Amino acid sequence: MKHVDTPFDWTDPVCGPAGWSQANSWRIGHWAEVDSTNSCAHRALHSTAETSRLHRTVFTADHQTQGRGQQSRTWTGEPGLDLAMSVLLTEGLPDHHPFSLNLAVSLAVIEGIESALPRMATRGLEVKWPNDIMMKGRKAGGILIENSWRGSSWASAVIGVGLNVFGTAPYPNATRLLTTNEDANALSQLQSAILKRLNNRLSELNSPKALLRQYHERLLGWGQRQRWQFDGQEIRGVLEGVDLDGRLCVLGKDGMQCHAPGEVGWLGMEPEA
Repeated sequence: MKHVDTPFDWTDPVCGPAGWSQANSWRIGHWAEVDSTNSCAHRALHSTAETSRLHRTVFTADHQTQGRGQQSRTWTGEPGLDLAMSVLLTEGLPDHHPFSLNLAVSLAVIEGIESALPRMATRGLEVKWPNDIMMKGRKAGGILIENSWRGSSWASAVIGVGLNVFGTAPYPNATRLLTTNEDANALSQLQSAILKRLNNRLSELNSPKALLRQYHERLLGWGQRQRWQFDGQEIRGVLEGVDLDGRLCVLGKDGMQCHAPGEVGWLGMEPEA
């Protein structure tokens, strides 16, 4: 590994050398194919004791063979048609309100999509708690944040972003952002726009309440009746919001209940009476 201020030349022991470039404050490595961009980031972390040198490194690929989503689910994409990237942060992480990173990233991804693809601003882009990117109620992408702690201090975060851009949506409830590959530069423009928005949003991590207010404005079904599953039981109620610990708060027949990410599964919106 070279010094942070010189051209980067880390070689992934699994996927081989990357093409490296610099874009503003981001150092970007690109592979034609990897197992997972998040896995690349973790291997880079394990390759050096000086993890600060890896701050703001981005790992991108045309194709992932073992892409991952939340709760060990697989994330599939089509080579050269979908966006797969992971951002590695090792400094400035919000120890006191860790979920504020999730808020910042979710907002940055939606804003980046709307900036790079202006027509998307009218397509109903929302976040489904905690971090699925939805378009008109169907999943267009997702975010996977994997954290490492050193004692009580947050040592690093690997932020994976996967978006169905041109590829065929892999599941019945999924969709893609664009129907035709009409712009050969759309993927690179999308990546650049998301990184630009993320740079801005990271500067707001010390204002978690403001981030949470804006997150609620983009939250799928906020204030509406929905259904979830918890420990095999169905929960019905109004989505009151998300708290600063990242818990989903639902007002049901037994009062308010808040659930941590991973505890509940979304079953869908309640039909309007």
